[in-house]
Amino acid sequence: MLLQLLLSSQNRPLLMKNYKHRHGSPNPIMAQEEAAILVCVDRALASSSNSQTIGRNGELPFISFLQRYLPATLRAVSGHFITPHGDLSPQLDVIVIDARYPLLSENSDGSALVMLHSVVQLYELKTNLTSREVKKSIENAKKIFVLTQQIIEFAPNEWGAPQITLLAYRTEQRLSSIENTFFRHSKPELAPMDGVILRCHPIDIVANGSLGGTLHLEPPFDTEDGRGPRIDGYFPLFIPSHTPLSDIYYKLVQNAYYTLGTRDYSFIDIGAHFNEYMSWATA
Repeated sequence: MLLQLLLSSQNRPLLMKNYKHRHGSPNPIMAQEEAAILVCVDRALASSSNSQTIGRNGELPFISFLQRYLPATLRAVSGHFITPHGDLSPQLDVIVIDARYPLLSENSDGSALVMLHSVVQLYELKTNLTSREVKKSIENAKKIFVLTQQIIEFAPNEWGAPQITLLAYRTEQRLSSIENTFFRHSKPELAPMDGVILRCHPIDIVANGSLGGTLHLEPPFDTEDGRGPRIDGYFPLFIPSHTPLSDIYYKLVQNAYYTLGTRDYSFIDIGAHFNEYMSWATA
């Protein structure tokens, strides 16, 4: 009897959980990561009215997420980048860098000073996005791209240039207002920037059937009739998503490798860049 049970159990297929994510459906792992980030932000909002405290509690869980999931070739910090001429960038919420480059300094709170040559992606974080903050973020993006042009020979919308993303955990206003401001003021030829919303306004979540999504300006096609409705030919898009954090992560990793591949910096190049930023000799 025991032998028959053993033989029959060997013939049964093993029931194993399948983790393959089906396209167009919520990513269960990233959904949990989203929830964890939003809990940290909500806790900060409930316990403090200090904007710096709230802002820092918005940065840390996202940086922690990136540090856990990013490949060893990339690293996430907050702080500033510096150009070889000594120009300092504005304060940046999250900087993703080529991890082969050393930091120029690191503070006790984890913020750092990095070399512009190492910068791959920048994120500006907002806990509760408004139209006013959208306009300010677009202006910041333009200033940042002016600095990057000192050393990076690629146009803002080409692979090789640092990418910028405005990441909003929630929106204070309806999506229509955010979209109108974003698409009216964006200048992709000067500073292309996507806007990602983890959680839209509750009314929009019900209306759209998705939790969040991406504000994106699609470049015009190569053909003459492929020009979009804007004067510059771009197509304004809102791309809904069940788990926007999953889209952020996928796009970051894919684009980072395209960017690093286009730059094609060797270890010899990196060594030369390192010496451009500081005079290390003591005598």
